[in-house]
Amino acid sequence: MVGELGGESLTHDLRVERRRVRLFFAGLLVVSAVLDIVGALLIQHQTRSQVLEGLVPASITLGGRTGAVLSGLALLLLAGGIARGKQVAFRLTLVVLVLNIGFDLVKDLDFEAGTLLAWILFGLWLFRSHFEADSDPLRVRWGLAALTGGLVLAVVYAIFGIEVLANQLSPEAGPVQSLESLAKALVGNPTQYRALTERANWFLGTLPVVSYALVLFALVQLLRPVLAPRAMAAERERVHRLLMTLGRNHISHLAVFGAESFHWFDDEGCVAFSLEGRTALALGDPICAPEMVTRGLQDFVNYCERQDWIPAFYQVDSEREYREQAFTLVVIGSEALIQTQTFGLQGKERHDLRYAVKRCEKQGVRFEFMPGPEALAAHSQQLHAVSGTWLRSRRGPELSYSLGTLSTLSDPDITVGLAFSAAGRLEAFVSWLPVPARKGWTLDLMRRRPDSAYGAIEALIVRSIEEARGRGIVEVSLGVAPRVISAGEGSGTADRALRAMFWGLDRFERSRSLHQFKAKFSPCWEDRYLAVPGASTLPEVLIALVRAHLPPLSAAAVWMRSALGSVLRPSSTRPSPSAG
Repeated sequence: MVGELGGESLTHDLRVERRRVRLFFAGLLVVSAVLDIVGALLIQHQTRSQVLEGLVPASITLGGRTGAVLSGLALLLLAGGIARGKQVAFRLTLVVLVLNIGFDLVKDLDFEAGTLLAWILFGLWLFRSHFEADSDPLRVRWGLAALTGGLVLAVVYAIFGIEVLANQLSPEAGPVQSLESLAKALVGNPTQYRALTERANWFLGTLPVVSYALVLFALVQLLRPVLAPRAMAAERERVHRLLMTLGRNHISHLAVFGAESFHWFDDEGCVAFSLEGRTALALGDPICAPEMVTRGLQDFVNYCERQDWIPAFYQVDSEREYREQAFTLVVIGSEALIQTQTFGLQGKERHDLRYAVKRCEKQGVRFEFMPGPEALAAHSQQLHAVSGTWLRSRRGPELSYSLGTLSTLSDPDITVGLAFSAAGRLEAFVSWLPVPARKGWTLDLMRRRPDSAYGAIEALIVRSIEEARGRGIVEVSLGVAPRVISAGEGSGTADRALRAMFWGLDRFERSRSLHQFKAKFSPCWEDRYLAVPGASTLPEVLIALVRAHLPPLSAAAVWMRSALGSVLRPSSTRPSPSAG
């Protein structure tokens, strides 16, 4: 499948042109709407008004002013949809512009405003191929139903109120006149009704508020982005098979668990992503052959363009392909890589590792390695106990998305390393994700008991590297250490946003010690990136990233706990990564 929009392949230049066209017309709509509203409220062409008075009743010119104000407000609301290229917004804007031109002519023969609106109308139609982003079909149907129901509800509310307050209002006589007065009251021009009491005056004031609020709600529903389809079990199994041959990114294996949806291109590769708000957050690089990465990026970006989504890629390990597609790359951390064939415990810099291994050997700690399902079957109770105490020491929930959980150990391709005391108690465990295309492993879970043997985690990782070497694994990743941004540095927008993200995930305050822990193994450090379409989308993408990692029901509670913890918890009590 070739990514297309409007029947043509979307190159980077075409995407840039479309973005500019959309923003240009959105800006024009805002300017014209403000001018219309101000003109209707404050400006009156005396000569033209006198001409109109001889042609139409004054109530019609006042209705034209009311219509111009309402149309201006509608254009302000629709401008956001035009900026995003929404097809529904485009069609509604054309209708509102035509109506607005009529209102401008009726209110006081405002040919200048009408000409500007006609020019915008012509320009939008000329560039109509740039406004084909979909809205969610269910939301569109719900929005149309809400619009229809809202209008009916507003009329029912008005009729019911008029009947209840019949002795407090002075309407015109006759059914036609009453309906005309009712319609004018709903749009904020209740000139045909005269309130005889304060309560009746309040009721007349609420009529336009109720009708505007219902229309606003319907417009919001109509402009909602498309929802991503949830991946089924068969599709996840298909991705799993693809990963076992083409998985190159060190966290791609978690796509089977962390990603909610998959976008396939040419049936030979896919992008695993989760939709958070309008952000389609991809987990790692496209899962495909190296020569197809660029094709996969283009296809996914085009797909997101059609759905009104922001494409973003988290923890990517290459630069060239993303820069060629004009992505902005933000360094989020460094990945610690170890070559198993050259790893050893010699040298001064690995003194701590030698000491940890010797201490564990002296205390009789033994190490075992087995597939995840076997570990769960044989040691489920102890695994949950160790994990539970570890999570409580962190005072937070179990993060997900780019981090595994105990449930991921059900995958037989994940290897679990276990450290047992001489008495048989599970002291610590780690899990390793396969990276078949690199002949590598990636460290995922790393947890221990608070009172475990000294150096249990360090010794377990050392033995894991030796185990990997024996199985023909050539590279081991200890994972990404988040970028360290101290309070006195990084004054840029990206740095401030990244600091807020790590703080929200309760990892920023431990990023320095996590880096120091991994440095014990003398790894080779490689930068990892967050790829976004542009700097302006970074705040929205970072919010999506936090939402993807946190449990959906406790995100706000965790954020608040993190904020309070950073203020109330002494620095000396903060647990270090080497503790689990």
